[in-house]
Amino acid sequence: MFSFCCLALSHNSSSQDFSGMQSVEFNTEYTPSIGEKIYIVKEEGKTVKKIPGTINGIKKNRDNSTYFLVEFSETPSQGAPVFLDSKVIAMVYRQSATGDLYEAIPVRVVLDFAKNLKISPSDTKTLKSNSQEKAAEDETSEIKKYIESRDYDKAVKIIQEGLKQEPDNPHLHAWLGVVMLEKGNAKEAAAEFKKAVAVEPSNADFYNGLGYAQLSAGSFADAASSFREAVKLNPKHADAHYGLGTAYVNLGDTKLATKEYTILKDINGKMADSLFDLILRGGSSGTK
Repeated sequence: MFSFCCLALSHNSSSQDFSGMQSVEFNTEYTPSIGEKIYIVKEEGKTVKKIPGTINGIKKNRDNSTYFLVEFSETPSQGAPVFLDSKVIAMVYRQSATGDLYEAIPVRVVLDFAKNLKISPSDTKTLKSNSQEKAAEDETSEIKKYIESRDYDKAVKIIQEGLKQEPDNPHLHAWLGVVMLEKGNAKEAAAEFKKAVAVEPSNADFYNGLGYAQLSAGSFADAASSFREAVKLNPKHADAHYGLGTAYVNLGDTKLATKEYTILKDINGKMADSLFDLILRGGSSGTK
């Protein structure tokens, strides 16, 4: 129906990708901007070439550190330095669950983490933070596994246990929203996504989930509003563009629905075709 993932920063050993780069300069003051043109460098034999990219979204992690989403002309390697004006501004972390974008961690975050490891490798606060991040990743993996196998009761149990420890955790509320939506409880799903949005209003995935919950509940105007916020935060969010087009179809606004179809064609052709069929039918489905 729609894609959703809990995004959590995990430094792991990513600082190693920068440790050997003595000849490059780092821009630790860089602030990402949507639309900024950046690049990575690829070596193919003796040839070195620049792979251009464009920043398409900006997000925050639970610790308020910022990372951004980049669309590259070619697939980047994990850990590749990201350049702007010949200076390293970030590191490619992983592929995003949204479209063909890649998450990039600002270089200051990576270098600060490496510095902390070097100064105090046994620092209990750092170790505790890393342990919590690993636990969160394991928790997310378990939740996804049970949702995919339609074992919703086990998924809910894990989520509720997590919420006892962290009642304001936006990712857990969003996952509970996913489960409720899968079970057909649209109003309960919307309530959980609203809790997630209230805590982390910069997360396009949360607005996207809220939009689908509202769409399922027949609240098409509210759904359109949520999807508009999602694509504002992430202009390349294919699921949100599809949802927004679907909401417009159900509101009887074919012109705006067609506009979303046109945008979606450049992001995800298959989903665009599905939306076009919906526009022709004038249907009410919120699924793809």
